[in-house]
Amino acid sequence: MDHLLTVLLLLWSSGLRAEGAQCETSTKADIVLVVDGSGSIYPESFQHVLSFITNMVSAFDIGPDRVQIALVQYSEDPMTHWYLNTHQNKQALLEDVSRIRQLGGNTNTGRALKYILQNIFQPNVGMRADSEKIAVLITDGESSDLVDSPSQELKIAGIKVYTVGE
Repeated sequence: MDHLLTVLLLLWSSGLRAEGAQCETSTKADIVLVVDGSGSIYPESFQHVLSFITNMVSAFDIGPDRVQIALVQYSEDPMTHWYLNTHQNKQALLEDVSRIRQLGGNTNTGRALKYILQNIFQPNVGMRADSEKIAVLITDGESSDLVDSPSQELKIAGIKVYTVGE
């Protein structure tokens, strides 16, 4: 199944509308990509994830009044590649996608989910009060730590979480 289509359909259900290769929205969207970079992901598969991210980002109108995208890669510990307010346009964001290198290590998904709530979905790094808040978790499977509590905290905060299996 085409992962991009799945995510775009899920995001569409959140108020985003796809028109051709571009997604347009009448509301602002703050999207955080949470990427599993653990050692259980084969390097070839990680490259497919980066291609998926490139395709997904290409579909959106990126900017401070439209869609903002942050990216956090995780394994044992989460690592912010960029915040919601880092990129003012699509080209700069796509250039940064090409620079991402896989971390390796264990798969602490719960820690990553807690991290994005505390460090990324915050006004000081670009989260907007009037935006849709969406986390897209891209992973290959089971976490080494617990995910129930961090998932519930995101839900309580009004953040929609979608999971894409690699």
